[in-house]
Amino acid sequence: MRHLFLLLGSLYLTAQKTLPTFDGIVSEKEWVNAEKFKINYEIEPGNNEPSTHETEVFITYSKTDLYVGFIAYADMKKLRSSIRNRDEGYPDDNVMIGIDTYGDGRYMISLGSNPEGNQLDLKFSSSGETDISYNVSFESKASKHKNSYHVELKIPFAVLQFSKADEMKWNVLLYRSTYTDANNSQNINFPIDLNNPCLPCQTKSNITLKNIESKNRVSLLPYVFGGLSGAQKNKNLSYEKPFGDVGLSGLFDLNNITSLEYAINPDFSQVEADVSQITANNTFAVFFEERRAYFNEGNDIIDTRLNTVYTRSINKPIFSSKLITQGEKQRIYWLAAYDEASPYLIAGENRSYFGKGGASFSNVFRYQRTFDRGSNIGFLTTNRFFKEGGSGNTIGIDGIYRFIKSYTASFEFNKSITQEPIANWIDENEQIKDKNTQLDGEESQGDAFYFSVQRNTKNWNSEIEYEQYSPHYQTPIGFVTQNSMRFLSGNHGYQHFFNKKNYVKQLGVYFGSEIRYNYENLLKYQNISMSIDLQLSGNIQTGIEYNFIISEEFEGFNGTNMPDFEFFVSYNPSEKVSLRLFTNIGESIVYDEENPATGNNMFIGTFNSFQVTPQLTISPSFRYSQLKNKSDNSFYFRGYIARTEINYQFNNTLSFRLIGEFNDFDDNFFYQPLLKWNPNPFTIFYIGGTNGYSILNTNNKYGIEKSQLYFKFQYQFDL
Repeated sequence: MRHLFLLLGSLYLTAQKTLPTFDGIVSEKEWVNAEKFKINYEIEPGNNEPSTHETEVFITYSKTDLYVGFIAYADMKKLRSSIRNRDEGYPDDNVMIGIDTYGDGRYMISLGSNPEGNQLDLKFSSSGETDISYNVSFESKASKHKNSYHVELKIPFAVLQFSKADEMKWNVLLYRSTYTDANNSQNINFPIDLNNPCLPCQTKSNITLKNIESKNRVSLLPYVFGGLSGAQKNKNLSYEKPFGDVGLSGLFDLNNITSLEYAINPDFSQVEADVSQITANNTFAVFFEERRAYFNEGNDIIDTRLNTVYTRSINKPIFSSKLITQGEKQRIYWLAAYDEASPYLIAGENRSYFGKGGASFSNVFRYQRTFDRGSNIGFLTTNRFFKEGGSGNTIGIDGIYRFIKSYTASFEFNKSITQEPIANWIDENEQIKDKNTQLDGEESQGDAFYFSVQRNTKNWNSEIEYEQYSPHYQTPIGFVTQNSMRFLSGNHGYQHFFNKKNYVKQLGVYFGSEIRYNYENLLKYQNISMSIDLQLSGNIQTGIEYNFIISEEFEGFNGTNMPDFEFFVSYNPSEKVSLRLFTNIGESIVYDEENPATGNNMFIGTFNSFQVTPQLTISPSFRYSQLKNKSDNSFYFRGYIARTEINYQFNNTLSFRLIGEFNDFDDNFFYQPLLKWNPNPFTIFYIGGTNGYSILNTNNKYGIEKSQLYFKFQYQFDL
């Protein structure tokens, strides 16, 4: 009988070592052999105070996958959770795991879900910046219970890069965002040290992995794209012939630290359209965030303060390849592309010059040596060679050094060599020092330099920055819009944490000053500023900033003693209502090269979201801007942009979106319906259209100026 009991006990223990059933329900019996953790420190708005709601976390693994289970206890009547698109669940209650496979704080991959199973993923850098456009393929399931919600994650080792060994220790950070008395509460599994600016470096928890297998990924991503477009001709809408295209992109791993991506005739059209920006009284090119999935992986490697690489400058490639390798102490990024139509940007002192260029070959190579605590030193070069002649090249070094726990020093130095093509891409013919902006084959060289020192503690934060761009510095694949300039700035701030039961949760007070000179030692800009940020009960955040511009020079005109006042407030009392209001009132220069002056400016904007049902969201926004003549109160300009986005989420993968926008500056209106199926980050099907309206005759009646119908189907095959 004794032997029978021993045998049964052995069978029982063996059974307990089996993997948990991946069904979104975390049963402690299924996870009995998993490593167990608790998320029990509130770090925002509290400072390492005990978490109001308990969270249990279980982690185990198979040969090929990491399994993570969360039991998040909550008052389920107050739970914030709606059905959303991927990466849109951050305002909800959610849980995440951060994974640092190298243990040196270079970055942390964070994966999680809201209580509906809507996936969240981002890459968290050692500097504290987050890239929410980062995407990986993993599985998530969730369930709701009487006093908690459960989330289970299944993460393939293949989507993570790491130096393989028989036994490995990975650092993990466990995170939960929830709400206590309508206040957003952010919680992790260890007390945070605000004297250490590198959050991933502070991780005290780790998991031990033995004899795991990382299958080399081989994926194909073919697509088909087509549509129909028309434009107003002779008072009628005339449609062109239907258009269509096909292409292929994909990825395969050379090993578990090196991946190669490629794209043949890719379609880089964006599902999520850029929000229109107010560009009145702006003389520089406008920056738009990168949203295209192909450029997702490795963005943190090429991200630098001098904006040497701006992947949206690769506009319409016929072919592109990208190699990324991440070893124990080094990272390499290599991107090559042949582009059919390349934007051409020239930076100047008071404005930038932009044109649509021709075909070109682009190359980006990055090497980075990593050290502990997120320190690194790197080399970066970019090259662009135009088919019609001409080229642009940059070469540079940069580094980050963390020392004495609370201090961080950063530097970057670039050299550029430009050989202009002979082309008519730039309309303006203006002088930049001894050269003109016309593309007539001139050769030029320039340099750029950046240096900063930061000190971050629990209550005090200080930074000194110096930045310079020589008159002929250009970035062929980057985004630099102003040169011939030297910047020096300093900022000092105090942050105070109140008891989380108080009405005021956090207070921040900041002082700063900036001074700019051009390369002829002319004072271009000088200011002093002060701001106050408050986090209040009821999920209210507000900020006030006063900026006093002592002097600013533009094209020989000097504006002096110009005050500028900014105010911001956001209010998110419940899942159903999110309100944001911001305004700016003061004086500014009228950036008119012919007649510069000082005017009275006003800007007011609001971005809002209303969760009508768990599946229906309405998001209206409004932005108004004006600049008035100080003498006669006439307007240099005034106008507004009104926009509404309606999104209905049928389930986690299928949605319908309708955008309507009126632009008073251009006096036009458009609406865009879109039906989208998006079961994973890379497979997508959508069908939609755009109708643009403007005044087409003297009767001040709006008519359709252009119309377009389009569709795309892209499917990922994993081999």
